[in-house]
Formats: sequence, C-alpha cells, structure tokens
Amino acid sequence: MILGYDTPRPKRENYADFEKKLVEGLRSLGIDGLSLLIYGSYVRGDFNPGRSDIDGLLIFPDNVVIVKEHFQQASLVLREAQRGNHIPFQVTVTDLRTLQDGRFNSYGPSFQPYFAEEIRILVGTDHTPTFRYELPTVDEQTPLRFNLRKTRTGLLFAAYDRETSYTTFLNRFCKSLDAVSRGSKQILYMIDGQLRKNRFSARDVIIAMIPEVDIEPLDRIRRLYHDPSTLDLLYREPESVVALWTASVTFFEQMIRGYLDRVPHP
Repeated sequence: MILGYDTPRPKRENYADFEKKLVEGLRSLGIDGLSLLIYGSYVRGDFNPGRSDIDGLLIFPDNVVIVKEHFQQASLVLREAQRGNHIPFQVTVTDLRTLQDGRFNSYGPSFQPYFAEEIRILVGTDHTPTFRYELPTVDEQTPLRFNLRKTRTGLLFAAYDRETSYTTFLNRFCKSLDAVSRGSKQILYMIDGQLRKNRFSARDVIIAMIPEVDIEPLDRIRRLYHDPSTLDLLYREPESVVALWTASVTFFEQMIRGYLDRVPHP
C-alpha cells in the first residue's frame, strides 16, 4: 500500500487510535516481561500526521529465541490496531538477551543518548539502561543484525499484510527465506572463520557444531529453491507460508543463540 494513493493517509486521530489499541491488545496478552517502547517525532509531538512514522521497539523477554505463540498473538494485536488506521509503524522486534549482549543489537552507540532523552514506555518495563550499544567488529555482524530485524519485523506484520496486501506478505516472506539461508553460513563464519560460498553448504557443519539447532527449515528452503514450482504452489497456501516463515525465523534465532553461547563476549 502507498499512503495517499491506494490508502488514505492517516489523521492525527488514527495515530491515537492505533496507539490505544496496540497498547491495550499487548497488555491483554499477559506476557510477563513484554515491553513496548516508542521514540522519535511522535513522542516529541512534532510529527506530521499522514507522513511521519511511529518508531518503536517491541521487546520479548526471551533468550534470543522468541516464543512463537507469543509472536503470533502480537501479530494479531498489530493487525487489529492497524485496521482502519494504517499507521506507518517502524518497529524493531527483538529479545532481551540480544539487546543486553550487544553484538546483534541493531542500535549502535548513537542511540544511547537518544533513547535516554525521549524514549516513552507504553507497555512493560524500561530495559534501556541494560542495553549494550556496540558497533560491528566483524563484517558479518552488519547484515546479520539487519536481517534478524527484517525477518522478525516481517513476521510481526504477517497478519496485517496478509489481510491488506498479499503481495507485500509474500515479498517479506521471500526476503526472510533469503536472509535466513544466507545467515546460517555467515554465523558459522563468525565461529570458525571458514568461508562457504553456497548458502546451504553450512548444513552438515551446523549439525556438528550447533546440534541443538533444528535444521529442518533450512532443508525445506533448499528444496523450495531447487524446485521453484513447489515454491509457487506454496504461495497459494498462506497458512503454510506462515508456518515455514515462523520455523525459519526460529532457526535463525537458534543459530544466533548458539553463537552467543559458544563465543564469549570480548
């Protein structure tokens, strides 16, 4: 959707209605430790209704691997909050360990004073004093940070996109499969320093090196990439798309948790 073209631009009252429904919906889930923080022009009050984003962080109280039942519940809450409002919501979906470790925290040092000045807590606790803000020290950290954020955000918006723009829904899904399959070899490189040219060539090493990871989503992605006609059929089964998407994000998270467990923070 393009605001002002195929969707009316939201008005100030839409922003307020979205915030109210999102906060009430997330609180109603009863997820202990869940936090929603917002910042930026909307918090300062100098936002431009119909054009400005609401910037936020949705923090799950998990050890990298977010409980997917909670994720799905939050996705449905977001869909209901967006219904009739269509707010440009730029949210980072993350977990508490990632933020506190810092190596896969997508917020660098410049955000620390920024958050201290204008963060507003809508749900839960202010965890920002415990964040570790770091710059990447290894080249692979940059795309991994970005792709972890992208795959999680896409999955959060899945319920909303599926209802309002199925093309956007599928585009986010495909980008997530690309990011997950590529990310597996990037994470292994950070562990052992071995370059792997093919995105699926890390499979057997993952089994040996991080055995707690469920490798099935990576195998499924590989089969779909080798047989695009099967992927084309999958596009027509939204429930199956969400199931694979969810499993793939979990695989990605398991890989990152495996790295954090094995590589002590410098």
